Amino acid sequence: MRLVPLFGWPLTLLAAVAVAAVLAASARWLLRSGADPGARSTWWRRVALGAAVVLILAGPSVPVTEAVAVSNVEVYLVVDRTGSMAAEDWAGGPEAGGGTRLDGVRADLTTIRDAYPDARFSIIALDSTAARELPLTSDIDAVTSWIGSLQQEVTNRSEGSSLERALPLLSQTLTGAAESAPENARLVFILSDGEATDDGRGAGTADAAGVSWQQLGEVVDGGAVLGYGTEGGGRMRAFGGSDDPDADYITDPSTGEPAVSVPDTAELQAVADALGVTYLQRTGTGDDPGEAFTDQDVEQVLSDGRERKRYSHYVIWPLGLVAAVLLVWEGVALIRADRAVQRLTLPAVGGRPGAQAGGPR
Repeated sequence: MRLVPLFGWPLTLLAAVAVAAVLAASARWLLRSGADPGARSTWWRRVALGAAVVLILAGPSVPVTEAVAVSNVEVYLVVDRTGSMAAEDWAGGPEAGGGTRLDGVRADLTTIRDAYPDARFSIIALDSTAARELPLTSDIDAVTSWIGSLQQEVTNRSEGSSLERALPLLSQTLTGAAESAPENARLVFILSDGEATDDGRGAGTADAAGVSWQQLGEVVDGGAVLGYGTEGGGRMRAFGGSDDPDADYITDPSTGEPAVSVPDTAELQAVADALGVTYLQRTGTGDDPGEAFTDQDVEQVLSDGRERKRYSHYVIWPLGLVAAVLLVWEGVALIRADRAVQRLTLPAVGGRPGAQAGGPR
């Protein structure tokens, strides 16, 4: 048994002090000399009620450990959300009822999520930096929430794009996972247009860290590289932090005209070859079905592991029952006291008007 406060220790201690103050004030009246014979039992009843309330707030509980069956598949999602991923060449673009490349990314992320409902997921977002926005978790609702909130990076904060920018963090993540759970299967899905516009800074950082896509291939058991965009490319609207369908298009500094993003399919193919996974180009029109990149031939997918979850099980119902009984008792006592006062203040039978029981005033 341990105490896990329902509303935190500060509020619980504050409630305890308040109850103690009320009981102390009540004691000065109920425990005074010459008090009614039943006053002492009334005070102790209220002490018991106050103690029960404070103990309920303190949250008596027992620790519980539960083993939950989980797949031993780990899914790592590397999602490019740089400005070029807002290019309007997905399924013909907005004018043809389509959208941006990120619309395709959201759809494919949902397909991957649904294909591995018992797996653990980790998400690395790639924009001006690479950041792990979702650590490895089996909370599928967290994955769904992240997919629903996916947006392109804010345009005026952009520092170009490069897939290599994700290499150091992805390498660190996969290497650590392989060391801690070598028996697990690790699937890596990279969703990007492959376009590099950072003047080689990302590649330079990866080289300095001594990591490469070929090295990662040694700890990757499957997955896919999903490319987005058409051969003709598409224009991109600027993004300031909130959706604006009429925002200006991002301009090309060299021409002053709206920039056109064209996917680098050669880069995407090279990454897929280095990792030893499938590469598929996605345009929103005539694409391969989701099974083409989610039907992984990984033996470990067929076996399940067990994940231990620890939580506290509150045991407050006995105290709640005690508090309820004391409250009923207190209510009955108050009703009886009120009726006794009423009897004392009733006019005396047969007396003159204004006369009261107990003699003249």
